[in-house]
Amino acid sequence: MLLRNIVLTALYALPSSALAADTGVDFSFAQSGWRRMYESGGGTQDEKAVAFARTADGGYVIAAELPGGGANGGTGKRIGLFRLDRDGNYVASGFGDNGKIVKDAWLSSVTDMTIDAQGRIVVVGSTPGQGGAGDFGVVRFNANGSDDTSFAGDGGTSFGFDVTGIDTDDAPTSVLADPDGRIVVAGNVHYSIGEQRFGVVRFNADGTQDSTFGNIGDGHGGFLGTEDEFADGRDAYASRILRIAGGYYVVAGTSVYSSTDTDFAARILTPSGGPWSGFVGSATFPVDEPGPGGSLYDTLADAVLADPTTIVLVGSASGRFAAMRIKAGTENGSSQYTTLASDPTFVGHAATAGCNDCYVGSTAGSAGQSAAIRSDGRIVMVGDTSSFGVGPASLDDVESPAGNSFTHAGLVTRLNADGTPDSGFGIGGSVLIVAPSNGSQAYHTQFKQVRFDGSQPVILGSAVDSISSVTDFDGVITRLQSELIFADGFD
Repeated sequence: MLLRNIVLTALYALPSSALAADTGVDFSFAQSGWRRMYESGGGTQDEKAVAFARTADGGYVIAAELPGGGANGGTGKRIGLFRLDRDGNYVASGFGDNGKIVKDAWLSSVTDMTIDAQGRIVVVGSTPGQGGAGDFGVVRFNANGSDDTSFAGDGGTSFGFDVTGIDTDDAPTSVLADPDGRIVVAGNVHYSIGEQRFGVVRFNADGTQDSTFGNIGDGHGGFLGTEDEFADGRDAYASRILRIAGGYYVVAGTSVYSSTDTDFAARILTPSGGPWSGFVGSATFPVDEPGPGGSLYDTLADAVLADPTTIVLVGSASGRFAAMRIKAGTENGSSQYTTLASDPTFVGHAATAGCNDCYVGSTAGSAGQSAAIRSDGRIVMVGDTSSFGVGPASLDDVESPAGNSFTHAGLVTRLNADGTPDSGFGIGGSVLIVAPSNGSQAYHTQFKQVRFDGSQPVILGSAVDSISSVTDFDGVITRLQSELIFADGFD
């Protein structure tokens, strides 16, 4: 059965007076269920959504990457910030120009954002550093979107892992804000000699680098952040950093076993940023779903906390959605978190027998990007797919009612708390969703991140403003219906 028979919800839904399935777009959100975000007057330029966070009043701040920044001689990226209320409407006053702000912070990429406990907006991306290679760039804005000049003097700072005689190309991928206002940034450190490691740095609330954090000595009794691997001698790529119980951190990412075999991975850092010696508290989690040619590519895209010591890992296994659940633990009566292990209560469902405690989807050509956990433990995963059947299928198999085909559709999968596909959601637990464009369906839709508003998934992504070509990406956000009665609140 083709996935096009599951749902194509971009333009068609039940009347508002009818009971809609929870796979359907909530038409009360924004404009008929969708909000497109772009720079006015930008023509056909791309404005790709990067990340979003909830505000104290239940609304959203969305960060997007826009072209045309000052980095690299004018070929860099600018930050687009969009402020929406809970129902997807622009906050017309008190935030830039009717809820939109564009900033040039001398970045060459925009990769993640968060909101701290004081409501300040933190955005990270690469910025040109030593020798033209990248450094971690961090920019903080006030809650109203204005530059926060209390942070590093002008609102932004940078950090590089370069050491004497060896340059590194550093790219941040994830940011979190500690309750005390300190900012923790994780990303990737690529050495000019060919090594690839993850790197983590913490900044004080005033924007200075926290010299009490890390495992790299600064020569003066302090530290210059953390740099390490998930497994000895293997390249490491960080995707997400999380704060777990006791003020410990977990870096989650991908570990390279060989040129045809990569694995999910995670490593515990102490509250002061140090990894345990001898790879204690570090583990790789192979999904090992065989792909074409026998490759075993497992690529972690995101990690989300199910509780203070339980983490859901989400990504792709040889071009299919993949997820597993892991737990951080202590040993021998200690209060220190030193172990990471897969959760055997996560039964999952694999297309083949590659992993006992994993979920692997049945749709090839798919990339899992993000997950969120509902209050009842159900897990919603989002991403995109270029294959619209259970197994390989030609693009001609998918057409909108208007007759135009599309190359990528947003894919949403819901799992039960034990990792098995939720049969009450779509067909086999999955549904296709395509953003609207010019009265029909966008030629290319990709989902980036998901959060919950009560029991309703709110999904951020990007979609082209075209029904026939991959051109002019805009940020898009939508909210799905809920099958639960009296749903309220937000996570």
